Amino acid sequence: MKLTTVIFVALLAFAAYMSLELSRPDLLLVGTVTIDVVDDGSRPAGGAVSYAAAAVRAYGIRACVVTVAGPDADLKVFDGHELHLVNAASTLTFEHTYTWFGHQRKLRVTANPNITLSRSHVPRHCQRARTVILGPLTQHELDASSFLEYDGLFDQLYRGRQHIGLMAQGFQRRLGPDGRVLPLQTPAPQLLAGLGRWRRVSLFLSDVETEPWSEDWLGLVVSSAERVIITRGSQGATEYNDTGVHAVDVVPVDKVRDTNGAGDTFATAYMLALSRGLRDPGHHAAWAASRAVMQAQSCKPQCAADLIEGHVPAWGAADRTKAALRGLVHVVRGAGSLLLRDGLAALIHLRQLQPGRLQQALRAKETGVTTRKGGG
Repeated sequence: MKLTTVIFVALLAFAAYMSLELSRPDLLLVGTVTIDVVDDGSRPAGGAVSYAAAAVRAYGIRACVVTVAGPDADLKVFDGHELHLVNAASTLTFEHTYTWFGHQRKLRVTANPNITLSRSHVPRHCQRARTVILGPLTQHELDASSFLEYDGLFDQLYRGRQHIGLMAQGFQRRLGPDGRVLPLQTPAPQLLAGLGRWRRVSLFLSDVETEPWSEDWLGLVVSSAERVIITRGSQGATEYNDTGVHAVDVVPVDKVRDTNGAGDTFATAYMLALSRGLRDPGHHAAWAASRAVMQAQSCKPQCAADLIEGHVPAWGAADRTKAALRGLVHVVRGAGSLLLRDGLAALIHLRQLQPGRLQQALRAKETGVTTRKGGG
């Protein structure tokens, strides 16, 4: 094959790859929207997916959103996004009560749509999103593992490389007989299944969920994820990844007005910074969360990210091109490591053969004769 032909084919493949990459949605958000009944009788919308939608809008991103809701849900927070609604008879409803000194919140589920979201609910083109953020609120609300599965090689090539973030707070909740939300003492099976086998997931939890875990459980989770980020309120966050354990400092604010949605905003900003290739996603996430706590609960979730908008560059064509090129580098590295691994395995195998054994095996293959070591 002539060199010019090889170059032409390579350029054609590169153009096809870039065309597919640049047509991908930037973001997919999956989770159930809620109605949060608070002490003053108001019923604002809530849920991780709602706060994530508000945050990404501040970054100028139009996301694919897949959520479950009943006819009584307030879906205004999803204005401007590509919303795909799974209709239910009721909306997941949390009743919030606080202790008299206001520092401890108790939750009770008073309405549950009992629908488990999975990749099958996501339109085909949205499944190709460059970044996927999953926000379950109860144990059986979302099948996170389905987003790690491929329907074959073509599906894997079609969907491409993805950054997957799992806000797993909901997996660590169980419901009592009266609907009261109770914490689990060990990682839930749904959480472990949602990490998959290939360490592709960025896992977000708070210290409330992980505090009861033993070191062995924490070690298992950390070894199963690409990274684990545990938020610690006013103490910042801790990130576990391949390079070790890293502290994420909190960004101080003059006044904390309300902490609802801070963790969801943190996780969303982290995933956007990661997808964008920023050097310190943790600091960027902490800054975004600090803007969320400066807003009053009465205007959330719509206003949770208002103080972010205009202070960060909007996601543009240059960012998408860079993300596509990073994906190409990842593919090339993966293919190179695979070839290197297989090549080394073959070389080791050849070195282990007895002198003349390879030629004997080749001759046997040509003549259709099977040889066995030791004869007989």
